[in-house]
Amino acid sequence: MENQEIKEANRKAMPMFILLVIAGAAAGGIMGFVIAKYGLHGFSENIERVADVFSTFVAPWMMFTIAVFVPLILSPYYMKTKKMLLSWDCEDEEISDGIEKRLSVIIWVTSCGLIISYFLIGAVYSNGLEIFDNNKGVFLPFSIGIVAFMAILVEVVIFQQKCVDLSKIMNPEKKASVYDMRFQKKWMESCDEAEKIIVGKCAFKAYSVTNSVCSVLEIVLVICALAFGTGFLPALVVCIIWLVNTSVYCKEAMKYSKAGNKINYV
Repeated sequence: MENQEIKEANRKAMPMFILLVIAGAAAGGIMGFVIAKYGLHGFSENIERVADVFSTFVAPWMMFTIAVFVPLILSPYYMKTKKMLLSWDCEDEEISDGIEKRLSVIIWVTSCGLIISYFLIGAVYSNGLEIFDNNKGVFLPFSIGIVAFMAILVEVVIFQQKCVDLSKIMNPEKKASVYDMRFQKKWMESCDEAEKIIVGKCAFKAYSVTNSVCSVLEIVLVICALAFGTGFLPALVVCIIWLVNTSVYCKEAMKYSKAGNKINYV
């Protein structure tokens, strides 16, 4: 691209960028003024009470629900997928694509369930053990939360292992076991070029979306620190994730660019 074309592209994009920056600064300034002048301490106290009820009584039963309903829903879905594979003639690509899509759905659902459960177990633990001194009725939900979380861990491992095994039946060249600590590396090594291209596109999309989500979360958490006194730790956690995401991507981009590959840094 010629220098003039580069400058022209920058000139076209610059007004909208400046407008967004000004709008964001104005919104932040107005919100900061409102918080400083009128305060939101009463609202903050209400949020704390709701959070206490959620972490003590709601989160454990949510994990219990996930532990019960995920296998109830996914077991028939998996069995139908396995039946499709056993009846596959190894030639019909439409059927194989359908099987792979169904396996991806199972892995997606179980992964999301696991992530949500990590949040919920963190909520259960957030009150600390001193809650037993003040409220004897919390022992049952607390215990149910721990047992449900362990059950979810087992369910996720089993379902994903079953999915990987079915995928290995479809693709005999793939030998890695899901229990291998280097499973992801070995699985990637067994992928062909087309599969690696798909993984690369998915990875770049995940990287871009993660950057956008982290930037929004950081703004929200900074405002919450001012309005509700949440402290800097939530913002620090998001920044660590953001830094790791960006640093790993840039490091890998520099490594692969040595081989003459052009990497998109944006």
